[in-house]
Amino acid sequence: MIYIILTLYTLLLVTLFFYSLHAFLLIFYYYKFRKLCGRKIKRLIKYPRVTVQLPIYNEKYVIHRLLKSVVELDYPKSRLEIQVLDDSSDETTDIVARLVKEYRRQKFDIHHVQRGSRTGYKAGALQYGLERAKGEYIAIFDADFVPAPNFLKELLTDFDAPEVAGVQARWAHLNRDDSLLTKAQAIGLDNHFAMEQRLRFHAGFFINFNGTCGIWRKEAIVDADGWHSDTLAEDLDLSYRVQLRGWKIIFREDFSVLGELPDSAQSYKIQQNRWAKGTIQVARKLLSQVFRTRVSRVAKYEAFVHLTCHVNFLAMLGLALFSPVIVYFKIENLVSNWYFIFASFFTIGALGYPYLYFLSQRELYPDYRRRIPFIVGVIAYSMGLSVSNSQAIIEGWLNRKNVFRRTPKSGGETKGYRIESKSIIPYIEILLGIYIFAALVYVIVNVQLILVPFLLFYSFGFLSLGFLSIKDKMFALGPQEVLCSKESS
Repeated sequence: MIYIILTLYTLLLVTLFFYSLHAFLLIFYYYKFRKLCGRKIKRLIKYPRVTVQLPIYNEKYVIHRLLKSVVELDYPKSRLEIQVLDDSSDETTDIVARLVKEYRRQKFDIHHVQRGSRTGYKAGALQYGLERAKGEYIAIFDADFVPAPNFLKELLTDFDAPEVAGVQARWAHLNRDDSLLTKAQAIGLDNHFAMEQRLRFHAGFFINFNGTCGIWRKEAIVDADGWHSDTLAEDLDLSYRVQLRGWKIIFREDFSVLGELPDSAQSYKIQQNRWAKGTIQVARKLLSQVFRTRVSRVAKYEAFVHLTCHVNFLAMLGLALFSPVIVYFKIENLVSNWYFIFASFFTIGALGYPYLYFLSQRELYPDYRRRIPFIVGVIAYSMGLSVSNSQAIIEGWLNRKNVFRRTPKSGGETKGYRIESKSIIPYIEILLGIYIFAALVYVIVNVQLILVPFLLFYSFGFLSLGFLSIKDKMFALGPQEVLCSKESS
């Protein structure tokens, strides 16, 4: 039995080490590209017709803010069409109807588009709107973002080459300082944009449209067969299909759009689960095509890591289960010290991503030093997500029925949501947190202090997300805040 456990544990270490190598590759590209000259200033000479699409579902807290920011875009009204793609089932629809009526009085070409069903969820709404769009370019904003007035004039300048399919802006954060959870999320997203997206773009690898805060050339979407709803990551799916057909996506690291981070553990997990499940579905769908296309081996490796990176959560969950047992083997001398010397080699991989997080903060913020302590939150919450995300990955790979659950947004007007769910995952997280905490006490008593940070991060991540998730469900601000998990969004 001991040898079986050691074999499984080693496989988990190897899996995590394989993906951690990607961080060191990005660090290499960071130093390779850091001296690139700044972007040349471009000015928009002609004003092409643009359709702004706003896919929404039950967004009563943020729809006013969203529409206000869109109608304030600095762009000729005669060249701008706005589609509010409304699949709502609550009072959001009435709010939108009133707002659209008012903005139409102000001579905006704005349309309240309702399909009558939620077939295909967000992808279905975008495709429905695309087939009716007047613009040759399509800008897309989710309900939790607030584009600046110069958004269109800035990003449209990058369509000066005919092969450019889309331009993606960087995300910034409206509420990053609300809590440890939002601070950790902000650092994780900063790393994705300032490091992963930016360096993949400069290296000529596949990158992705992030679902919002970008502009598409309509011709490119049509050429790639439009929006598909067979995955929960319709943005990633379309991005790869477009690039596999020879189009290019540009990432604008210098231009950001403010957005709202999930402010509760439940909404954070809904978002992360959807991304994990959707990404592995795209891997299942498109990886074979990526391997057959004529790109470099490094580009194929990057695409493989990009589309399968959430496998890390399965490996982290396995480590959480086996680490206390391995610790027991070590302290009780049941296994040769040579095994632990061998296993310690893989800890090198744990250094890559924290350093990337540090670099992303240094790149983006003059006061980056005060943000560095919150990197531990990114690590701990990533470990804590391993239970719920593992479930999402397995469902995605097995191609279980897609249920698109929107990320609840408060718009700063309310601080809590209760999500009706019979899920036992928060209780599993708490049990795992207690299990790891017991191992933490055990190693401290036996003076194995080198293991303390590792077990401490795991224990905090599980306990924090577990208790916060239960708190979110128990202490809502009223019956109007209840969101049913079966009514996916």
